[in-house]
Amino acid sequence: MIVQTQRMVRRRRSLIALLSALALLAACGGSGGESADTSDTPTSKASEPVGSEADDPFVAQVASYELVAGQDQRFLAALAGNGTGMVVSFGKVDLEFFFLGTRAAPIDPPQPKTKAEAIFFPVAGQTVDANAPGPRVAKPSEGLGVYAAEAVRFDAPGFWGVKVKATIDGKAISANAAFEVVGESQLPFPGKPAPRTENPIAGAVGVDPTAIDSRAKDGQAPPDPMLHSTTVAAALAAGKPTVVVVSTPVYCVSQFCGPITDSAAKLAEKFGDRVAFVHLEVWKDFEKKFVNPAAAEWISPRNGVGDTQEPWVFLVGADGVVKQRFDNVIGDAAFEAAVTSLAAG
Repeated sequence: MIVQTQRMVRRRRSLIALLSALALLAACGGSGGESADTSDTPTSKASEPVGSEADDPFVAQVASYELVAGQDQRFLAALAGNGTGMVVSFGKVDLEFFFLGTRAAPIDPPQPKTKAEAIFFPVAGQTVDANAPGPRVAKPSEGLGVYAAEAVRFDAPGFWGVKVKATIDGKAISANAAFEVVGESQLPFPGKPAPRTENPIAGAVGVDPTAIDSRAKDGQAPPDPMLHSTTVAAALAAGKPTVVVVSTPVYCVSQFCGPITDSAAKLAEKFGDRVAFVHLEVWKDFEKKFVNPAAAEWISPRNGVGDTQEPWVFLVGADGVVKQRFDNVIGDAAFEAAVTSLAAG
């Protein structure tokens, strides 16, 4: 069994709560990315701060779990009204990135780097029009999501800052957040071989059903049989494209695991003849904070770099190589498009 270390069990901020209460988080140490220890982030008195201040009208949060230097990757950021309970949704925002240096060698002032455009990316399980006009201030019930920029590349590991810029009701606004970029991916990365995981499946002898799916309460069988009928290893050995969803629907801090797992189950009904779908429950024993070894192969960083975070979705080709991965947030439309591409080979 794998026991969560103190660093691994550090409670992550719920993105839903974040989007309605970012003011408190900003006051408690800035709005840095969740993988970064912002207490040690280099600081600067320059004109580009690393985080939003407590009295700023808008605050930002980096929602990406792992960002790797020298790689093209998706970058996620959330934006919300500071202390208003409102979120910023829809449309597009602009991102400006700054290198802040490392703990050993901070840079002052921050060094301007690249820019990117980020598009609103709704969370799974919502019936919202992702193409609605925006950006605009909205209630979370009207459209909850993040802004996603594709193919963002960071040229060095260390601490970085991002300025999120938008025009709302004709007024230009901005907010800052800090985050960390690692030198080498600690988790399965596109272009790399996928773990050949021997995960327990439904009905496995001697395995608590809740360790297969946390929704399997009171001795019930795990729900969504198509997600719990094969191992990753068996699917890849059979040469079948495979979708691996690592989530804990009951205990998920962000509350996104349930919707993402439900989306996977719906897609399994549609694509199950061509693509294998495997759900890996995060917790072997939630009360004792034991992580499932199968899940740890996918989401527990090697060498103690970073935190164990969920949910994750990995798409693996028939050749056993990871093709895409989605951390934290993936909407229904994007999920289906990714699976369609995977099924087509």
